[in-house]
Amino acid sequence: MSAFLFCFAAWLAMALGMDKHHEDALGHEASPARLRHLRSAGWVILLASLWLATRTPAGVPASLGVTAWAVALSVAAVAATAALTWLPQRAPPLGAASLAAGLLAYVSGL
Repeated sequence: MSAFLFCFAAWLAMALGMDKHHEDALGHEASPARLRHLRSAGWVILLASLWLATRTPAGVPASLGVTAWAVALSVAAVAATAALTWLPQRAPPLGAASLAAGLLAYVSGL
């Protein structure tokens, strides 16, 4: 669960790191440094989601975690695309809430 939420937050961060999506969501142009930071944050969150997915219970191979991560990655990409298409102004809070929920799910062991 937490890997999916992290993937969703990562895709939104990377999308908001593009001029068009940033302007659609926030209503103004961003500086090149801000766009670069959003894209970098997206990649870091994506790597964190992979790390979470490979932390499988004892007796479960990590390859199953990577497979589940690939599925979560794909579904999160579709969800992020839908969020940016139909609710562009709500994409930044959705990404932040997704990251917070992913951290909460990780801490609580879901």
